[in-house]
Amino acid sequence: MSEAIAMTHPLGDTAEDAERWWRAYQLAENDQAGELRECAEAGDEHARRQLASWLADRARTGEAVEVIRPLADAGDDIAELWLARWLADGDHLDELHRRAASGSYPALQEVAEWLADHERLDELRELVVGHWELLVGWLTRGNYGMTVARLAAELGDVKARRRLQIWLARLRERAAAGDEHALGFLAENPDWRDFRAEWAD
Repeated sequence: MSEAIAMTHPLGDTAEDAERWWRAYQLAENDQAGELRECAEAGDEHARRQLASWLADRARTGEAVEVIRPLADAGDDIAELWLARWLADGDHLDELHRRAASGSYPALQEVAEWLADHERLDELRELVVGHWELLVGWLTRGNYGMTVARLAAELGDVKARRRLQIWLARLRERAAAGDEHALGFLAENPDWRDFRAEWAD
């Protein structure tokens, strides 16, 4: 069973709500998508979540997006998170940008991830600067390549600066030892050679 389904939990704390959640979970677990869809269309939010997850697990992400969107629009946190991920995975950037602009943090983070993955650094810089308080945590996690680390360092992230210094020191050592890849990188990217020496401790 998917991580998404395992993450779900009852929306309310009543016995009836817990029972509906368990029923929806069991329908998804047993691949009873038709019945799950009927429950979702009748207004069962647990069934809607489980159906969306079931569809996504089967690479039917477009359908999953349509199923989960009403819950996300209603402010359901988990639905918002799933929708943002699925929109990013499908490169549905227009909707992702609209949701980010309307205040969805998961959408904003997914836009940042997408821009970082595609090394669209000017747009990423603009996004991070415009939403610094919301994205500083994402930026400082450090789960990105050196070009994004450079952007983070330029924007003042101390951890990124240290990471970049270590990486550049190793690169220079390898270049001095005659490593062709290191020499090639420094030759093709002269602006990296002595990047921000003033950051050195």
